[in-house]
Amino acid sequence: MQPLFTQNLLFRNVFLGGFVIWVVMETILGIRQLAHLHAGAQLQDKGSRVVVGVTFALGIILCLQLPHVVPAAAITSASSFISWSGLALIYAGLAFRLYAIKVLGRYFTPSVAVVTDQQVVEDGPYKLIRHPAYTGLLIMFLGFGLSSTNWLSLLALMGCALIGLSYRIHVEERVLQEHLGQRYQEYMQRTKRLIPFML
Repeated sequence: MQPLFTQNLLFRNVFLGGFVIWVVMETILGIRQLAHLHAGAQLQDKGSRVVVGVTFALGIILCLQLPHVVPAAAITSASSFISWSGLALIYAGLAFRLYAIKVLGRYFTPSVAVVTDQQVVEDGPYKLIRHPAYTGLLIMFLGFGLSSTNWLSLLALMGCALIGLSYRIHVEERVLQEHLGQRYQEYMQRTKRLIPFML
């Protein structure tokens, strides 16, 4: 059974729309980072942006190819409902990521970077989780994976995303602990990384 985005024109257009919105959003954030670097932000990325880019690209390629290569792994029961639910999650993840970025404001950068007056932000979703922008990405990728209606596609995409984000979070938290010291360590004790009260 092939994914709905290969059969239904409306679904395909809305699905691709979500992907295009995400790519445009990330491009704008990348351009915005250049202004941060000119304003004195210190880049301390340790290659994590490259790792994230490679793992995300690999996950997306696998997600799109596996339904054709391993059709036996198709999600067959309620596949139409799962596809549309996945589509809703794509847009929910995008919205949550944008919200988290807006709350973080000028401290948000696509690469790990700190500014001299960096603060610990605890507003909005940051009250409960330290990396809500990454949570938004994971929700979005869950949506892409479910839209593929293939268990292996879902597993490959989420696995690749988690590998990339795990390394990024490791780098980011170490840099923030070094830069913000006790304030960030106390914040870490009060919050979870990605899922409130759980993880």
